[in-house]
Amino acid sequence: MRREFVNVLRQPDFAAGAMEDSSFRFEERGVQEECPVSYEYIVQDDCAKIIVYPGGKPVKYLKLRFEGDLSFVNRVMGDQWERSYGNLAPLEWRSVKADRVLPWFCYLIGDGQAACYGVRTGANCFAFWQVDTHGITLFLNLMCGNAGTDLREAIVAAEVIQSISEKESTIYQSACSFASRMCEKPILPKTPVFGVNNWYWAYGNISKESVLQETEYLCEMTEGTTHRPYMIIDDGWQLNRTYGPGAYIGGPWMPNDRFPDMHKLTSSIHEKDVNTGIWFRPLLTLGRIPEEAKLAVSAGGQIMDPSHPYTLERVQKDAAAIAGMGFDLIKHDFTTIDIFGSGLFEREHGVSFCKEDRCFYDQTKTTAMIVKELYRAIQEGVGQSLVLGCNVIGHLSAGIHALQRVGDDTSGRSFEWTVRNGVNSMMRLPQNGKFFMIDPDCAAFTEKVSADRNLDFLEMCAFTGVTTLASVKPGILTSAQMERIRSIYHMADQGGCGLGIENFDKTALPECFASDDGVMRRSFNWESEYHGSRCLLSFMQ
Repeated sequence: MRREFVNVLRQPDFAAGAMEDSSFRFEERGVQEECPVSYEYIVQDDCAKIIVYPGGKPVKYLKLRFEGDLSFVNRVMGDQWERSYGNLAPLEWRSVKADRVLPWFCYLIGDGQAACYGVRTGANCFAFWQVDTHGITLFLNLMCGNAGTDLREAIVAAEVIQSISEKESTIYQSACSFASRMCEKPILPKTPVFGVNNWYWAYGNISKESVLQETEYLCEMTEGTTHRPYMIIDDGWQLNRTYGPGAYIGGPWMPNDRFPDMHKLTSSIHEKDVNTGIWFRPLLTLGRIPEEAKLAVSAGGQIMDPSHPYTLERVQKDAAAIAGMGFDLIKHDFTTIDIFGSGLFEREHGVSFCKEDRCFYDQTKTTAMIVKELYRAIQEGVGQSLVLGCNVIGHLSAGIHALQRVGDDTSGRSFEWTVRNGVNSMMRLPQNGKFFMIDPDCAAFTEKVSADRNLDFLEMCAFTGVTTLASVKPGILTSAQMERIRSIYHMADQGGCGLGIENFDKTALPECFASDDGVMRRSFNWESEYHGSRCLLSFMQ
């Protein structure tokens, strides 16, 4: 007899919550007679809305438990909070483990069946799932920085959905369909996004001359494409950039003397029928800011508080000024690290995200609400330009930004970093075109890494229809490599071939891809470069 997955579109069997003054052990038996968080779990036809009400005291957590026999489940996979970090918190299938945090959504497989549980994108809290053999738990982090949120009005904290498939073999298709249900109104680029980003060969040592040289090389690589490729200027263009230990990587966002006239530069690039892109870090700055708008002092500068009106206005103006220089794509970075004081992967348990010094100006909004307001300010600032979020929380940026860096950095120094971070991040392929266009980062072409393996990585990007971006040191490609990269960019120009991951439920490093009908197939050997996986690995060598 086939067993059934737990139904979460019903009232939970147990609820526990924590207010600002609740015991640290609020989940222990006997500590609470009833849940102190004022909430409703409103079940509708295809979802359940979790409404959280002001309760007189700042609210921190809400835990909902749904009992049921899940002893037949043998594999589980979840998402990550922001970018995936392949060597620390990879996107991968694992056995059932009761304390494993599964951010935003999870897939379960067992007894020839598959199930998906999740919350819709744009939630007003951070939400994660936990799966054990006796049921499933949904935990809502409703905090404001390192404290509870002093709610002044009711919020829809999250909308819960589920999907159950009768065939385990369809888990990839189920994941794609489920992503569409999680994000009902995605923002997507109108044309394919392909081209170059200069970080992984220049690492910030750039100038107007190097950018124009790259643009010429890009034109050679993309000759004959229908859509404009992108020339993306990464970190290194800004006025106060320093290098070495303790380097400053922030604003104010004005060009340094190696970029004497940004408007003239972008016009020169546009004349070559190439789109322009640029990087910036919105929250780190130098100079005087209102004291109440200062979140922390870090990285040689001041981190602005994203909940303060001054910060939102300034970030919007900065984004508008950068876009006004003639840039078609704005890549913003470091916001998760700056807001939380560390990468969320370092606090994988999902409860106390922020460092102790992260106390926001506006304590009436949850951290998730504050993060979304920051993303909206950037998006509104750039106008019609595309936004590529990097070090951004995908579940909160979906429906706001069109592009999302889904993995940690690839590398122009070690292809192993590209495998662990870029290839592993492709486990988020079901989100492509459903949440946003995903960006697994760049294929890097330098003297230190294999061009052929990076061409494989770039080809994988092209035929799956994700961003197809490379960092290419001008002049480095052989004639044969130039011919192949042209064919790859032409495939990207057509929007790819729609290939998905074969054996999605049996891998963490996708290497076999196929069309839905199985007619088109492509496979790679990511381990061929080092005869397996490297054991001694450094990003800098």
